[in-house]
Amino acid sequence: MTGDPFVFDDGVFDVDDYLYFYEETLRAEDTAAQVDLLTQLLPLVPDSRVVDLGCGHGRHALELARRGHRVTGVDRAAGFIERARVEAALRGADVTFVEGDLRALPFEAEFDAAVCLFDAFGFHRDAENERVLAGMARALRPGGGFCLDLRNRDWMVRNLLPVTVLQRGDDVMIDRHAFDSRSGRLVDRRVWVRGGRTRETPFSVRLYSFGELERLLRDVGLVARAVFGDWGASPLSVNLNRMVIFGAKA
Repeated sequence: MTGDPFVFDDGVFDVDDYLYFYEETLRAEDTAAQVDLLTQLLPLVPDSRVVDLGCGHGRHALELARRGHRVTGVDRAAGFIERARVEAALRGADVTFVEGDLRALPFEAEFDAAVCLFDAFGFHRDAENERVLAGMARALRPGGGFCLDLRNRDWMVRNLLPVTVLQRGDDVMIDRHAFDSRSGRLVDRRVWVRGGRTRETPFSVRLYSFGELERLLRDVGLVARAVFGDWGASPLSVNLNRMVIFGAKA
């Protein structure tokens, strides 16, 4: 690839299309088991204050609240925040959902734990991604825990397909992938075809090695203490596509 590989279209987070095409993927996610691991390793005690960064439609935030924690969810996409608030009301869950930019978090030593899950990290340029981590660190009280869940760069580079297609009936989501080795960005030219309407939403995601992230976390005062290749706590490996990092504020 040549030129600047950074690209981002907010339409990639259109809540209706996103949840429609990812319904099966999200159904396969074992949210309760993931929260079990969060509870164990952050660790969380009853009534812990937790901030969920890039909370989406609130599946982790709502499960954390169900277990008795005080949760604030933050996401840039208004549609996801609206959907999360509706679901919280239906469940009678006391969760604060905030539409906001992860690069400009307003919190200062307010939370016992911070989570950023399901590939919510990495969409910005490098310096801005680092601002997200710095904001996460500021949001935590001293000793507060964090979990960062993202794609494993090593697995992605080894297994990248140039094109993937997700189909539901006559509707399709087409992803055309390319990896830019110089910037470390995965570029996705996504095309949605649904109900006879076609739209394109290009975006790119910075893929980090664990070593890179460990240094960035240390630079903002966060210490990585454990890293896994999946939510079953398997060791990090080029054969597993996740990188689930647990640690704490120094």
